[in-house]
Amino acid sequence: MQRSSKRMVWVIGIAVLLVMLAAACAPAASPTATPTKAPAAAATPQAASTAATQATPATKPTTAAQASPAAQASPAGKLTTVKFGSPGSVSDSGVYIGIEKGYFKELGLDVQVLPFQSGPTMIAPLAAGDLDVAGGSISTALFNAIDRGVALKIVAGKGSSVKGFDFTRMTVRKDLIDSGKIKEVKDVKGAKIAVASTKSGAEAIVYYFIKQGGLSMSDIELIAMGYPDMLAAFANKAIDVAMQIEPNVNAAVERGLAVRWPAGATSVFYGGEYQAAELVYSEPFSKSTDSARRFMVGYVKGLRDYNDAFAKGKDKATIVAIMSKYTSEKDPTVYDKMEMPYLNPDGKMHVPSMQMDVDYFNQMGYYTGKTDLKSIIDTQFTDYAVQQLGAYK
Repeated sequence: MQRSSKRMVWVIGIAVLLVMLAAACAPAASPTATPTKAPAAAATPQAASTAATQATPATKPTTAAQASPAAQASPAGKLTTVKFGSPGSVSDSGVYIGIEKGYFKELGLDVQVLPFQSGPTMIAPLAAGDLDVAGGSISTALFNAIDRGVALKIVAGKGSSVKGFDFTRMTVRKDLIDSGKIKEVKDVKGAKIAVASTKSGAEAIVYYFIKQGGLSMSDIELIAMGYPDMLAAFANKAIDVAMQIEPNVNAAVERGLAVRWPAGATSVFYGGEYQAAELVYSEPFSKSTDSARRFMVGYVKGLRDYNDAFAKGKDKATIVAIMSKYTSEKDPTVYDKMEMPYLNPDGKMHVPSMQMDVDYFNQMGYYTGKTDLKSIIDTQFTDYAVQQLGAYK
């Protein structure tokens, strides 16, 4: 029995010894902490960018207010196309200057000008997204499109008439003035009056004009035609009076077809300032906030160059050359004879005169919807541009 026990102890001892020898010969176990490994090469550009971002110490982000407009331009020189609808008016000069001086390009935008007869004719292309920005006057077409769910926005002023800058005015056929047939506003009763479009700001101008003489719209005959066509109509005596804009006003006067009539200055019957036209953004463009903001920065820079030229005489020849390229008036010398529009250097609008036009639409039953003017005015883009560029001096 003792011999058996001793043998058992001996066997167990040998087994324990073998286990200890096996453990000593085995590879060392991995430590609890995981060793640092060299990062593998990124398999995709996105992964490489992510790795680089993680490896670079975090920097304080730059806010939109702090970032310079140029820094927000499209990368790698790629330009975003912006289609701008224009009737070729001198009041579109902010855009023309922005194009020719390279302001839009610096901001990553390729602004292309597409010609239209008037503001209302641009509403459908804006609604369809075929235009990004358009310049024109307040119209029922604009309000009706908005009522149909098209979120168009009036975003900036494009031209006002104020004393000394009455670029929109009622002109009268010269022979009617010379003969004394028309002396006062009341004398236009029964006259054929041309407008670029009906049920628009142009028609509202006629209403407030003849109202000075105690007349109503039933006392005159409205005829819709393009601004260039009004010159031929004056020459053929097919019209008696016209609501014109520069450079067509000056062309009519220079050719002896019509006269600038003091009573026809729009600033007179709109209480000192008439917002003749505005910039409108399409729904897709206004929602593309970055591009919409950059466009406005370039536009406001153009407005300020315009004011420098016509209010301060700074670099006027250059600005006139740009306008000659884009408007129907190609002779630079004529710009000293024209009544230029007032372009607010910050893109601000004179809302009271705009409301007068809307009141006319409501009065005539042209517009019966519920859209309020102030609800479709969006100043965030001009506010941004002024924030970027600082106060105009």
